[in-house]
Amino acid sequence: MDPAALESAAGILEATGTELADGAPGLRTRPDLGVSTDEVATALAALAEAVAAVATEVGSTAESLRTTAADVRATDQAVAASSQQRRAVLAP
Repeated sequence: MDPAALESAAGILEATGTELADGAPGLRTRPDLGVSTDEVATALAALAEAVAAVATEVGSTAESLRTTAADVRATDQAVAASSQQRRAVLAP
């Protein structure tokens, strides 16, 4: 697993989540559609809530990827250090 690839994916997700979060409030409009105005406004409000929820989840996923990247780096470093110690012990 490549930590840099995880970081890159996290960055893409974070940017996407931010765009979604920034756009969600704009969906809360009340277009003048005559007798359908209330129904459309209600649907748009529900859509805004759903988009905001997706944005939150996308942000959480980005955070999880960053945590995973850090864990992979730490594991790689620990394995490398352990290998060096073994070589030192086994060296003549």
